[in-house]
Amino acid sequence: MLQSFIRTRTRYILSIRNPIQLVQIKTLTYQKRIQSYYDDGINLKQQSIEINPIERIRRCSLHKDDDIWTLYKTMCPDVRTLGDALDEGCRVSNNGPCIGTIQTSNGVPSLQWFSYSTVIERSQSIGTYLWTRTELIPSKSKVAILSSNRAEYLFCEQGCYMYGFIVVSIYTTYDDVAIQNILQRTEAEVLIVDNLARIQSIRDKLLNNNQIKEIIVMDDIIYDAINEKSKIRSVSSIFKTVKPTDRNERPMIAPNDTATFILTSGTTGDPKIAMLSHENLLAATKGNLIRLYQANIKKPVTDRHCSFLPMAHIFERFVILQILLKGTEVIFCPTPEKLIEYFSIVKPTQASVVPRILNKVYDAIMSDMKKSKLKHFLVQQALHEQLPFLSRFIFQKVRNLFGGELKAMITGSAPIKSDVMHFFRIALDIPIIEGYGQTESCAAGATTHPVDISYGTVGSPGPNVEIKLIDVPDTNYRSEMNQGEICLRGPTIFKGKLSIKIDIMLENILFSILTGYYGDQEKTRETIDKDGWLHTGDVGEWTNHGALRIIDRSKHIFKLSQGKYIAPERLEDVYIHSPWVAQIFIDSISSETTVVAIIVPDEEYVRKNFKSKIIDSVSFVDLCKDENLKKMILTDIIRLGKEQKLPYYEIPSNIYLHDQLFTQKNELLTITFKIRRGNARKQFHPIVKSLYNTSPNYT
Repeated sequence: MLQSFIRTRTRYILSIRNPIQLVQIKTLTYQKRIQSYYDDGINLKQQSIEINPIERIRRCSLHKDDDIWTLYKTMCPDVRTLGDALDEGCRVSNNGPCIGTIQTSNGVPSLQWFSYSTVIERSQSIGTYLWTRTELIPSKSKVAILSSNRAEYLFCEQGCYMYGFIVVSIYTTYDDVAIQNILQRTEAEVLIVDNLARIQSIRDKLLNNNQIKEIIVMDDIIYDAINEKSKIRSVSSIFKTVKPTDRNERPMIAPNDTATFILTSGTTGDPKIAMLSHENLLAATKGNLIRLYQANIKKPVTDRHCSFLPMAHIFERFVILQILLKGTEVIFCPTPEKLIEYFSIVKPTQASVVPRILNKVYDAIMSDMKKSKLKHFLVQQALHEQLPFLSRFIFQKVRNLFGGELKAMITGSAPIKSDVMHFFRIALDIPIIEGYGQTESCAAGATTHPVDISYGTVGSPGPNVEIKLIDVPDTNYRSEMNQGEICLRGPTIFKGKLSIKIDIMLENILFSILTGYYGDQEKTRETIDKDGWLHTGDVGEWTNHGALRIIDRSKHIFKLSQGKYIAPERLEDVYIHSPWVAQIFIDSISSETTVVAIIVPDEEYVRKNFKSKIIDSVSFVDLCKDENLKKMILTDIIRLGKEQKLPYYEIPSNIYLHDQLFTQKNELLTITFKIRRGNARKQFHPIVKSLYNTSPNYT
């Protein structure tokens, strides 16, 4: 037995001399395993079909003949508005557990549950209170929520949906000025916060603001601070005030009524306020459930979800709605810093993540692996997966980091690097689906199929969306070359302002339905054309297999003096692979022939690997001024550019080492951690200009 193992191990070690053979073996092994469980019948060589050769409109090949405007209605047909979601979940779960909270007794944490019926009752109490006591108007009044993820957030949100109040979600990362600006822009009448400390510095201004009728606090607050004349109420006091017999019947809410205002990320300027209807969000969620069911990714895979991405973001809103529709469980993690702790207790069966979370875990594992030659060897062998048992043994700790019971994962909001995707596919041994969408499409767009284990694409359109690529002016992106700006159309897409004229008693009455961007019809017209196409601003291309690949951002393209167009985000995705680089911003000026880069070095890596006798006593600010470090980083950047066979003008001719991370606070990152390019170009313009005065160009 032992000699047999040694012989097998010897053959395995010898086989690493042929990396191509290893990759092929790994690929087939993983693909066969995933396909045996999650095959949705897609032809991987023809993932989308062109249904209109003139406009080059494509749909998923599985749904080429379906009516994408009605197909989603076959899923959960009794759910017409978001206020119906909890009732559906209660029915299919037989009033099972809905929201879990972590309680600690004698140092031992455990999960305590709110049943679906309890969540419904609490949501109804909130909705009834806002309708009868605060006198909000269904389908018109707005309620702003400023809170970290927690059970009370869902009570308040669902209460608004049930009674037709429009939810305005505010990110907790916004400062006081931004919060007041959003409240004013949206004309919110009620502000719900998790705690008073959140608004302490602007509390008096809010209390004296006639627009704000009431401030509702999720935390328990001192009763003396609450009286009949005060604007401040606690959620717990509302539950005490509204008795079961007081709960009102829900008003009639139409599916096309506005359900929520969601702020866009704001990469090109101030965030816009997207108005999304009940129908939009349900079309997105139901369509995704159809996709998952077709691939057999359903209960018990989605039994339990640990919610940590901001509930103000469309992605998390989309995921939680899916959980409620299928009667499964959700536990809220208040901060990402507690995520690993929560995973170990919650043991989620699905995970919805963004690449930056996976990148952090991956980088930590790789850093630890490099400390030991044995660990490095074993991890590499496990990733090649020639001995099936090895990966399960080597990566047990990785699976435990996520709770040990994951059955599926979906990632979105940004591209994920191929090496990171490959690592987690093998380590977790689950289908990892990559999705593409926008706030304006309720996160719907395209997703990869579980059996497609290629890298760099976002798959095919969902069963609720069709996609076309259009020419990008003044560039080489042309639809006849299967490249261009991505345009989406379907029931998930918010619409431009509609005017409907009807005859009542022989008199014409004009109704305007609120859709598009709130208070900004000019931007709405720029984004949604007369045929209902959402112009995303992203540039994509169709692969030979009919999968969509994101390759650019049209609004960020700039031109060099020789007429070459530069896609900065595509280049940043190349150069971020340098271990010396934490963040990078590519830019140029129109009179120059090459690009330059602003780089924030990875301080931890620099201090470990930059050979300097005095590095421990030198501040990071001074390190960023070191010409030898600059030379080393630029040399590595040039290496990456040459490896990718980039033309000379796409390889930075000079760099500047910046000692401060790009953050939301300094207005260089959006709420989704993308670079705010307008702000970055303005802030770094003098530096960018100066970089062309010297040309180190290390080769």
